Amino acid sequence: MGLLKKLNDLLERFERFAIELSVMLMAGICIVNVICRNVFNYSLSFGEEVCQFTIVWVTFLGASYAARHGLHIRMSAFYDLLPKGLRKVMMLVMTLGTGLLMFLLTWYACRYVGKMALSGRVSPALRIPMWMIMTWVPLGLASTGIQYMAAAFRNLTSNEVWIAPNVKDGEDSGREYSL
Repeated sequence: MGLLKKLNDLLERFERFAIELSVMLMAGICIVNVICRNVFNYSLSFGEEVCQFTIVWVTFLGASYAARHGLHIRMSAFYDLLPKGLRKVMMLVMTLGTGLLMFLLTWYACRYVGKMALSGRVSPALRIPMWMIMTWVPLGLASTGIQYMAAAFRNLTSNEVWIAPNVKDGEDSGREYSL
């Protein structure tokens, strides 16, 4: 378990770094592009493209990060009314179901990325192969699925209700999440 914890911690640090870097890159390019367009009457041809890439990265790496810390959107009005035993069953069904759905989506995303690689499609301005950019979609989906399955496992092996692998229901993980 020590190796898995180290791997999980390393993945968490990578996700956080990649999300922070992507948001800063997106903001920087958008600001520079606005200045160039309004001051120099010239727009960066690659600006929109890089912003689209970073949105993909933030979305799919962010989903995994949110699942890891129980920060995902939850519609809990009905759930909150249930007694603890039924909340645990419902959380187990939700985490297992969501984890399995993420793995199914991972499979479809891998197929899509494979077809994209075979097509030879590249981005218009930077000429980057699109499969390289979209590889983060199945990676993010798989990582999200792993987090949900870890939460399901935690619910199966504990008396408490867990919304994430290390976050009990009704608690937060004790971290500040501003990026």
